[in-house]
Amino acid sequence: MKNKLSSPSESTDAMLCLRAVSKRYVRGGLLWNRTRVVAVEEVGLEIPGGKTLALVGESGSGKSTIARCVAHLEELDSGQIWIAGEDIAARNSTSSDSVKQSSRANLLLRNQVQMVFQDAITSMNPRFSARQVVEEPLVIMGVGEQLRGDATRTAMNEVGLSADWLDRSVMEFSGGQRQRLAIARALVVRPKLLVLDEALTGLDLSAQAQISNLLLDLQALLSLTYLLISHDLALVARMADTIAVMARGRIVEQGSTREIMTEPKHEETLRLLAWARTAQSNLASISGMPA
Repeated sequence: MKNKLSSPSESTDAMLCLRAVSKRYVRGGLLWNRTRVVAVEEVGLEIPGGKTLALVGESGSGKSTIARCVAHLEELDSGQIWIAGEDIAARNSTSSDSVKQSSRANLLLRNQVQMVFQDAITSMNPRFSARQVVEEPLVIMGVGEQLRGDATRTAMNEVGLSADWLDRSVMEFSGGQRQRLAIARALVVRPKLLVLDEALTGLDLSAQAQISNLLLDLQALLSLTYLLISHDLALVARMADTIAVMARGRIVEQGSTREIMTEPKHEETLRLLAWARTAQSNLASISGMPA
């Protein structure tokens, strides 16, 4: 893939910058039955260092594809993704002379960007202890045992889990505690950017509030930058500085959280807000709490 776009201005404070990012997938197994499906088309966004951008949209809008491209789990068809001033798409070299160098660079990228998924347990080996889960990225990077142990205990403490629990099986932890383990695993390599792919979805209200508070505290403590992926505008509003709304692979509206929540303009934003308010009202009627 050739990148002909210019680099971000040296004056920008963006930790993450996407320029005209596009991604397509091939559907169908037989050669004559294949079709190209557009997942993301000409997407551009920026997140300043230490800030949070929430990327919201319904299922299939393309937001998780963006997340996987930012985490370097998918290769772009076109465009650029800059993290801390470096174009990560430029790493996608497959020539025989540079494969080893590219693989080493990809490992170093994991120091800068980590991903936290929605269902923590599906991203963990159920036979692992908490120690094995949290230190796994350091094992892959070849970090020595003593340094791994120190970093693992530090990460556990940062997410509010006792280091005394390190030898417990991950199956002994609750859903909220497993999400804390997933965050600890991401933090253990000291990234600059966390991609939170529906990381609050699926938790009960109490756990959602606790994990939201934890993420805000960690952001302030460690100067982290967040790309927060969700389909729920109301859920992310408290955490996000800015919100970008996706529909059919494109960003259809983008602005400050206050602007999006109080003065929405695009029909997709209005629809997502209406859905969120209905969901909150239904939940309030079930729980007996005021909406």
